[in-house]
Amino acid sequence: MSEAGRDPAAFYDDLAARYHLLYADWAQAVADQGGALQSLLASHGVLPGAAVLDAACGIGTQTLGLVQGGYAVTACDVSPQAVQRLRDELAARGLSAQVRVDDLRTLSAPDAAYAAVLACDNALPHLLTDAELLQALRQCHRCLAPGGVAVFSVRDYAATPRISPDVRPYGFRRLPDANFLAVQVWEWDGDHYDLRMYLTTEHDDGRCDTRVTVTRYYAVTVAHLMALMAQAGFVAVTRRDGVLFQPVLLGRKAA
Repeated sequence: MSEAGRDPAAFYDDLAARYHLLYADWAQAVADQGGALQSLLASHGVLPGAAVLDAACGIGTQTLGLVQGGYAVTACDVSPQAVQRLRDELAARGLSAQVRVDDLRTLSAPDAAYAAVLACDNALPHLLTDAELLQALRQCHRCLAPGGVAVFSVRDYAATPRISPDVRPYGFRRLPDANFLAVQVWEWDGDHYDLRMYLTTEHDDGRCDTRVTVTRYYAVTVAHLMALMAQAGFVAVTRRDGVLFQPVLLGRKAA
């Protein structure tokens, strides 16, 4: 498969309408992650009202909770469909945020504009080389105000068995007029893997359809990513477990 066929923008465009179904209870996940991030940011001096950039916002799992918590959030993502879904979710809740399509590697945000920058849910490993990761991390660093904090959540690939194919079901969801099942299949290729997402809908009238969407990840270890953060200019780089469902990496821009 070509690299274009693994484009994360296309992958999340395909998922945008049904991404919430990957959670047993997406609304609860929004509340839980929002609360966890609010506590984490507050512990680093970033209080409600502060300007925060969610640089890989998806459909808003982190953005919505932070806006509800009183933060002034700018949200962006490489997927136009995910960005539109977030706009719809904000409007449905009577919330407001600046939302746009953007790329982690070439953020259009102004210099030194934000007290915090986020990229959660394993967004960084969509960048397939150290050079691309470093480019994105430098962009995040550039956007931070002096003393600002960056928050990245990623999979712990050093603790991930390399089984190929690795089949990972999300679980069964009952919808008003259908059943829904999502399954990931990972196929390893050195330090990278292709992820195929099988999205199956079984309608009550007997029709059944499956859509397959594909992306690629770089299984960069937490230790290596922390070293790249330091190379990008972050100081006080640390790992925190137990904040979100993935390890959280923190770094500051020097005051």
